[in-house]
Amino acid sequence: MTRGEPGLAVYLLMRGRRVLVVGGGRVAAAKVAKLLAAHAEVVVVAPALTSDLAGRAGRREIAWLAREFEADDVADVWFVVAATGNPAVDRAVFAACEARRVWCNAADVPAACSTFWMAQRQAGDAVVAAGTGGAAPGLAGRIADEALAGLPGDLAALVDHYAQTRAAVLASVPGDGPEAHVRTKALRRLARRPWAALRAAPGPLTSAVVADIATELGGAAGPSDDGDGRAP
Repeated sequence: MTRGEPGLAVYLLMRGRRVLVVGGGRVAAAKVAKLLAAHAEVVVVAPALTSDLAGRAGRREIAWLAREFEADDVADVWFVVAATGNPAVDRAVFAACEARRVWCNAADVPAACSTFWMAQRQAGDAVVAAGTGGAAPGLAGRIADEALAGLPGDLAALVDHYAQTRAAVLASVPGDGPEAHVRTKALRRLARRPWAALRAAPGPLTSAVVADIATELGGAAGPSDDGDGRAP
């Protein structure tokens, strides 16, 4: 039986975006740490703070509103985290967010959430995230850990190789006509090749993909060469 809420998994880019955290306890502190790691601009509203949060406020890593939550606090923010430990207050935060169409997560109050945190593990640009739609958050971390453990140890380098190859292919075979569809299919085929194949240098990988595209298009295509086989 499915207990979690169906949703859409997305990767939010938080750099420079204003985020409100309601609450000054340990749960709030953990959420603040994650938000700061994503380079969000964090504002905390709470009558009192843990020593960790107080230190961050003193170092001006966060802004602190030393009072109780007010509905207008959710104006002009991109995202809100309610972590007061008081379900009634967290639901009031959620109601204020819903009225202003602001995404909200309330710690341990699924009914007061329009978003759920996912357990996230990172290797370079590769991100493995797992969630349960709020049904079993305690398992999400284990799922993410075991998923990452099943991937190659050099995953970060493999992603970098593919990213460089993709950029070079896009530069070598531009356009949004028939070539775009063929280019996309060729890059997807590359992504599905054995991991060992992606350990090749981006130059040879680019040449192989461009040749694949040329064969399917029935024309000639070749990468621009900057000395190492990569497009500039």
